[in-house]
Amino acid sequence: MTYPYDEAKFQEHLAMLRHPKYKRDDAHQLRLDLRWEGAFPERSTAILQLLSPWEGKEELLRNTLGFITGNIGALYEATLAAMLPVFGPAGVGSNTEQGPVKTKADLHKARDPQDVIRMVFIKPDDVKGDIAVFSLLTQLRYEYEAPEDGCEFVFDHNKVIFWGDGNMGQHLYDYADDFWGGTGCEFLQG
Repeated sequence: MTYPYDEAKFQEHLAMLRHPKYKRDDAHQLRLDLRWEGAFPERSTAILQLLSPWEGKEELLRNTLGFITGNIGALYEATLAAMLPVFGPAGVGSNTEQGPVKTKADLHKARDPQDVIRMVFIKPDDVKGDIAVFSLLTQLRYEYEAPEDGCEFVFDHNKVIFWGDGNMGQHLYDYADDFWGGTGCEFLQG
């Protein structure tokens, strides 16, 4: 399946990826503007990083970006659903000023007001069907007892296959070992 992505924006991304200063400073970071409606509407500007070689895989990259941007609302909701079992029953987020976390709506209110999705990682050498495996790094406010560096959610299309603390792309590298070693979440293992 093909997921549409704006061609002009994609060419800008490719130009940035090829720039000699890519990732070396803030001015040369690749950013995605993410907006979605639905039950939990939001807007976020995320830094995009590719975690494996992408040259020769431009169509895969375009397709993956099209999938992410076209489904970002559902992906965000999947992160909320994945977090809920850790927050409610495990007691995390039970002593907040807004009361205990019990629902996805409570977690949505706990988001960082700046950029709830801080980073998007794509691993072009790990393909699932028609797109690359990718992860989203989200951020909740500190008073919710969330990991200080956020949470990274690894996706196969709309399905969260593993998540844990925000290790800046590390879970995208290690998700297969982590996931097959137990559960789909490092906080629920053992």
